[in-house]
Amino acid sequence: MHSPSRARLPKLSAILAFETAARTGSLARAADTLALTAAAVSQQIRQLEQHLGITLFIRAKSGVTLTEQGADYLAYVQEAFETLRVAQQHVERQRGKQALTVFALPALASKWLNPALGDWLAQCPDGDLRLHATHAAVDFAHSAADFALCFGDQDYPLLEKVRLFQDRVQPVCSPALRDRGDWTQLPLIHVDWGKESQFLPGWHEWFTAADRMPPARRGLTYNLTSLAIDAAVQGRGVLLGQRRLIARELAEGRLVTLAEPALPLSKPYYVVYPPRTLEKPGAAAFLGWLQALALAAST
Repeated sequence: MHSPSRARLPKLSAILAFETAARTGSLARAADTLALTAAAVSQQIRQLEQHLGITLFIRAKSGVTLTEQGADYLAYVQEAFETLRVAQQHVERQRGKQALTVFALPALASKWLNPALGDWLAQCPDGDLRLHATHAAVDFAHSAADFALCFGDQDYPLLEKVRLFQDRVQPVCSPALRDRGDWTQLPLIHVDWGKESQFLPGWHEWFTAADRMPPARRGLTYNLTSLAIDAAVQGRGVLLGQRRLIARELAEGRLVTLAEPALPLSKPYYVVYPPRTLEKPGAAAFLGWLQALALAAST
């Protein structure tokens, strides 16, 4: 006969802390996701381990790794959470809440997806779509998200994913700025993506690839791609613009290309989603539309 500690279920908060740490691979990232301290997350996981009588993680400075027993337990936990999410979706369906909710990086949302949504609405006039722009990793277990458009897929190892496209950067500026002469002597616009900057070619990489001497760093630096694009349109400098994100500005003549080569980003963009998403009306059609949009020839 099981002892009382084994017969009763562990606290849901402890199970949630374990699942989040397993998904993110880090107590610190789990703490950020759950709005707790890393110490609180660690304590909840230890309480769960004591309750179960097993070791769930191997802990190291670089993060946490599931033990074999931890991996087995995680499979059951995720199945249980997925059942709860499906139940929630069923309740919402019964209440008529069938909006598709899409989370996307701000520049991807404003410069690539949003300009094309008129085409989607024409194909699906009764569709109810909600678009959220965010830089944060999307927690599908604790948000209304159905899809997430992201740079790389490293934050979503357990979800379904479809590769959209791998963008390229190329020097561009406003027509008025181009007419001022040697563009390499003009102010350069820089984009700082923080830890993701290593995957975005910068001016040093471009001048090296073009076999030219990089000029002294000067100009403006932005942490948002959309702001950098707006600055280039306004004639504030020359930008290494992402071709997919400046397609509209190029087509309308508000930006012009200046030189080759066009350098690829080191990671593609993806759309990720849990399997339950495709059970919602219109979700499969929207995913197909996204793929078709991504396959469209870049300008």
